[in-house]
Amino acid sequence: MSDQPIRNRIYHILEPHRKGDHLSRLFDLFLIILILLNTVAVMASTVESLHRQWHPQLYAFEIFSVLVFTLEYLARVWSATSAPQTVSYRQAPYRKSWQQRLRYMFTPMALVDLAAILPFYLSMFIAFDLRILRLLRLTRLIKLGRYSRSVNLLYTVIRKELRVLAAAVSVLVIVMVLAATGMYYIEQRAQPEAFGSIPAALWWAINTLTTVGYGDVTPITPLGKIFSGAITILGVGIFALPAGILASRLSEQLRLRRDTFRKHVMEVIADGSLSPHELSRLNQLRETLGLDDDQANLLIDIAQEYNQHNQHASPYQYCPHCGKSLPPGPSTDSHQG
Repeated sequence: MSDQPIRNRIYHILEPHRKGDHLSRLFDLFLIILILLNTVAVMASTVESLHRQWHPQLYAFEIFSVLVFTLEYLARVWSATSAPQTVSYRQAPYRKSWQQRLRYMFTPMALVDLAAILPFYLSMFIAFDLRILRLLRLTRLIKLGRYSRSVNLLYTVIRKELRVLAAAVSVLVIVMVLAATGMYYIEQRAQPEAFGSIPAALWWAINTLTTVGYGDVTPITPLGKIFSGAITILGVGIFALPAGILASRLSEQLRLRRDTFRKHVMEVIADGSLSPHELSRLNQLRETLGLDDDQANLLIDIAQEYNQHNQHASPYQYCPHCGKSLPPGPSTDSHQG
């Protein structure tokens, strides 16, 4: 008897829930609450009085959490072969089940799941510093990103724009080293304790370029103050680069998702109506793209209005992209939806 149906069901339960899948929703809520409670427990364990008083209970809760997260991790690895074919670790040349599972184990979220349980098992064989162990246990908080559409969208943007962001960070590092070098040669004699070496001057460069300016290290020579002012102004623009890139790409990714949903809506209402099956498909697509109900309903209403008018009027009276009415004439051809 094939275990494919069971594996498929487990995969859908473990993945963020789809509308109507109550068991998956309950499991998601259980994991979210467990992760949040783990975060509270880690924070409470750093308070010595609470740690002494509740140590047995905190340790029992840690064992329970590790057991749940371990079973979750193993189930995710086992059911990875039930993921859609569009997922990277299901595509060629990863055709065999063990290859797909191994490939899944090296995906970012799978590594986060492993990091959530690995410190506990390592502590059984290796003498771990408790403070480091507590810090590593906080990686479980990252698991919440799986259930946040905003975090998933941000991850998608960072993954697609990684080269651009790396270039911006490279420019920042270069300017930081040059600023530290310049300030070292300017201030080393006046303040040998603060600018006695280029590595020591890097602390000032980081504070200045990030415009934090703690004030613990500041230039005192006239030339040093002029140089510091120029670096501060330069730092504002350089540090705005990654933020601008992310903001622009986030907006572009949202627009792309809305356009994708709008395109599918226009296709399914081409016959003039929406069947329950078509509505169900659109709802699944909406959840996949991370659009909220208001956005999806607005796009459907616009598409239906366009389709109704298009049946009785010239196809150039409404924009096929946004559904807005257009003035008659040759200018309609140049309209951008």
